[in-house]
Amino acid sequence: MIVFRRFRPFRRGFTLVELLIALSILGLISVMLATSFYSVNRSWAVGREVIDSGGHSDYLMEQLTAALRSAYTPGTGEKHGFIFVDDGEERDAKDTIEWSKIGSALVSEEARYAEVPHRVRVYVSEPDGPGHPGGFTVKAWRQDLQTEEFDPEEDAAELCLSPRVIAFNCRMLDPDTPRTADDEINWVDAWTKTNTLPDAVEITLWMRPPEEDADPIERRRIVELPMGALSKNPESGANSGAGVRQSGRRPGAAGGGGPMPPHR
Repeated sequence: MIVFRRFRPFRRGFTLVELLIALSILGLISVMLATSFYSVNRSWAVGREVIDSGGHSDYLMEQLTAALRSAYTPGTGEKHGFIFVDDGEERDAKDTIEWSKIGSALVSEEARYAEVPHRVRVYVSEPDGPGHPGGFTVKAWRQDLQTEEFDPEEDAAELCLSPRVIAFNCRMLDPDTPRTADDEINWVDAWTKTNTLPDAVEITLWMRPPEEDADPIERRRIVELPMGALSKNPESGANSGAGVRQSGRRPGAAGGGGPMPPHR
């Protein structure tokens, strides 16, 4: 008797080795995709930070340039001109400069004293709590008609224009070195002629680096002060204010808009 058995096709599953190889390949692809996504996202964040810092630094440089070009000396008394405090060098610099001006640069058009003589002081402040991130700061107050109790250190308005600035350095054109076309420019880090103005200043800002281990973003500019020569030679006019009136142009004509609101 012949018995016929049903034919069953041969079936074979994945071996353990094949499963391990497949999982390894899948894990490698996942790591590559995650790394690529992280690199792209990091590059985008760094690029955005660089662009934002560039915009901040350009704005601050324009404001500083306009404010410095509108500098003048309201009198011949001590500390009526340009005051400079040196504090550190290069990326660690925290210099302070103070001068008299007219115009809205650094103080905004809404400031009540924008169109009258006022003093401004710029420096890099340190962080002081959540509401005070620190950064490039301006302090301003009216030049004249202040009460005897007025103290700029305590009573003057203060505004942080950009927390991205971590260092500020200023150098003045050496007033004691004659200049010729072929000579190298001589800059000094001290200014004792506080009843006068320098002919030019070199200002440098260092912006917060886009990455923790990266170098700060540096911005540098040279600004000439039109009233510098007149402040040293008051005989050329009754005083520096008279010189401005004779020229038919007020010191604040250099322009400059209002300050940028603080960014978090």
